[in-house]
Amino acid sequence: MELALIYCVGFAALTVACIFLCRPYSRRWIHGRRNANDMIGFSLQSFAALYGILLGLLAVEAYQDFSSVKDAVSKQALTFATLRHNLDGLPAPVSGALQEDLRDYAVEALETHWPKDVTTPTPTGASPILRRMLGRLLAFQPATKSEELVYGEVFRQVNLLIEQRRLLLSSEGNGIPGAMWAVVYIGAFLFILLMCLFDMEAHVHVLLGATTALFLGAVVFLIAALDNPFRGGVTVDPAPIVEMRDALAHENPPAAAGQRREL
Repeated sequence: MELALIYCVGFAALTVACIFLCRPYSRRWIHGRRNANDMIGFSLQSFAALYGILLGLLAVEAYQDFSSVKDAVSKQALTFATLRHNLDGLPAPVSGALQEDLRDYAVEALETHWPKDVTTPTPTGASPILRRMLGRLLAFQPATKSEELVYGEVFRQVNLLIEQRRLLLSSEGNGIPGAMWAVVYIGAFLFILLMCLFDMEAHVHVLLGATTALFLGAVVFLIAALDNPFRGGVTVDPAPIVEMRDALAHENPPAAAGQRREL
């Protein structure tokens, strides 16, 4: 919410300041002999059409990326739930150890993608917990046909968790390129500048300019907020992963973890 206010109020304040700064010069240089509002309006209309297409494409792209990350989080939670039940088909103590690892990885996933401190750099290496789970599975030898079937499914799902982790990590760095953001901000400045060149009553000029700038700031904020699904102004809801973490913690409380690992 604070970021939205910064964008909207900042764009409106910049527009009002530019109006009062440009009015004396625009009247002297542009509107000296005749009113040039028609030509300025035509230029602004053409510019707004091109700039609006750019913002519209960026908004759609940002929303699609946000939606794909949201779907990936839901699929990861589904993988957690499926793996949680499939691990019951393996014998002890490997089943209990893998359940504990799964709980620990749910905690790690939340700390990785939704850190309490958003300035914390995102880890890029492999997850040590998922490596540990793979090590346990590689060391396990199924004794029956049913264990062999469950083992194959569990192995596939652990690899699926690895793929989903890489997908979510890569999504944090796949935002709008800096060069495109530069075009967005330069375009916003030029749009505001053209608004300031009109010759009209001051209160009307300020009212029209400020309201247009408020909406422009809201659109740019929307794109910026959706650009990073985990650390932007609008973030993907971690509730599916939180529910799985709480369910796994209830079944495998941390107090019992040390005792099970000693087996």
